[in-house]
Amino acid sequence: MEALFYQTQDLDLSSIAQALALEYQAKGFETRQFGDMNNVTVQLKHESTLRMITGFNKALAISMQRVQDGTLVRVGAQDWVDQIAVGAVGLAIHPLLITAAIGAIQQNNALHHVLRSIDSQVRQQQPQAQVGMPPSHLWTPPTPPGMPPTNLS
Repeated sequence: MEALFYQTQDLDLSSIAQALALEYQAKGFETRQFGDMNNVTVQLKHESTLRMITGFNKALAISMQRVQDGTLVRVGAQDWVDQIAVGAVGLAIHPLLITAAIGAIQQNNALHHVLRSIDSQVRQQQPQAQVGMPPSHLWTPPTPPGMPPTNLS
């Protein structure tokens, strides 16, 4: 899973989600988006990639959440949510499922392309927005197997 933190709350998350969905629909992806003005999730699914390889109903998930002092963006793998189930499903993003499904190189390329697309939309709304790693109380980077966590408190 990848995450970024934009040091602004003045973003129209619904507009960013819509632009991302339209971009990926033009590339042949099926998309879903749901949430509200403070917390939006977009799912991207391409039949020839995840589903055919794994047999699982997985999607690339983008979560954008307005938090204290900024906006948190997370990208990872998630179960595809049918529209009927949207309100009833907890949205846990599983960082290692993409790796298992399409390989580390493709995962890295897909994640970074989505993050670049989001950053482009953010820059259209807030050209001066500062971006960086999320504060540790909001997000902890995954720890490789066998390595101790770095943010023990």
